[in-house]
Amino acid sequence: MSRLIDRLDAQIAQAEEVFERECLKSRRAAVLARHGQFAEARFALAGLRSQSQRLRNPVLSAWVAFVDGLIEHCESLAPGARAKFQRAYDLASSAGDASLHALCAAWLAMADFNASDVEATVAHAREALRIAPPDSHAARARAALVVASAWRVAGDDARAIPWYKVARQHAATEGDVSLVSVLLHNMAAFQAGRISLEGAFDRADLVDAQRVLMEAESTGNYDAGVGNAQLLAEVPLLRAQLMTVLGQYDGAIALFDAQLPRARAEGQVHREARFLADAAFAEAKLGRLDEVVKRLRAINAVLPLMTEHDDVAATHARLAVATRVLGRDDQADAHAALAASALEKHRAEQRRWAEALAAVDFS
Repeated sequence: MSRLIDRLDAQIAQAEEVFERECLKSRRAAVLARHGQFAEARFALAGLRSQSQRLRNPVLSAWVAFVDGLIEHCESLAPGARAKFQRAYDLASSAGDASLHALCAAWLAMADFNASDVEATVAHAREALRIAPPDSHAARARAALVVASAWRVAGDDARAIPWYKVARQHAATEGDVSLVSVLLHNMAAFQAGRISLEGAFDRADLVDAQRVLMEAESTGNYDAGVGNAQLLAEVPLLRAQLMTVLGQYDGAIALFDAQLPRARAEGQVHREARFLADAAFAEAKLGRLDEVVKRLRAINAVLPLMTEHDDVAATHARLAVATRVLGRDDQADAHAALAASALEKHRAEQRRWAEALAAVDFS
């Protein structure tokens, strides 16, 4: 973060016009939000909002809405951030600020992606790449990351990798270590998710799982090194899922229990059932049946909150094993059927993403 912040600080000090200075301060606040420095970002946002009300400039108003949405998104993946990105997008578009317009389009694509809106994700990512000026590295990096993530969801790593490279090149040019961290998180999350899903159906490559576990640990070390403070529960939970696949059950359970409260605060309530199901499976493998029963009770409240077919498939596959260990064969059969059905839906969703993404190129 320091290189980018230092550059912005120097530009702010040199700016002669109030409007230019406030736009630079907005960029700085956005960097703070993406790096997890939320108290500082909110303090900066309060000053920006005051100046925006005084200057009544649509571009500055767009920046205020954008930074506001960014804080919500980065702190807790709040769905309400999308409306703020949309307002920023509308204002920047109307004002003719191509760079900010592209940046808002890229973040709208990210919000669309998180909501599994295939068509909107592709439309906004393409728009961001089309209208971003060549030096709009933040917009181009973010849009490329969304496309890479979407190809990963589609199950096509070969198509994702070139987009990750584009995103990393723009992030490096910008001097944005926060985005490099996001890239590492993103790659680790999709690999861990794939292996965890395969593991739930007894199809995981354990050598691959061990490799990805090491990569996830490296990602955590990178975060610590650069002081990244957003979504702190994500990497430990990825590690816990991979440890479950590898049969490291005690370690996995300890990580799940330690990180779930933080994960809830960071907006991962919709994935809680998946994590609890892995923990219940691990308890079952260790023969701790009383603990399995307790986990199953906790899962019932959060099962309906799942939003992704792969999470549903893996969760029910794990629950099938856990309930069968308890001698609840009817429940186990029902979970197994739900797992198989969700896996088919996940495969269909992957095909849908792949078909839509075929229209996105690097221009």
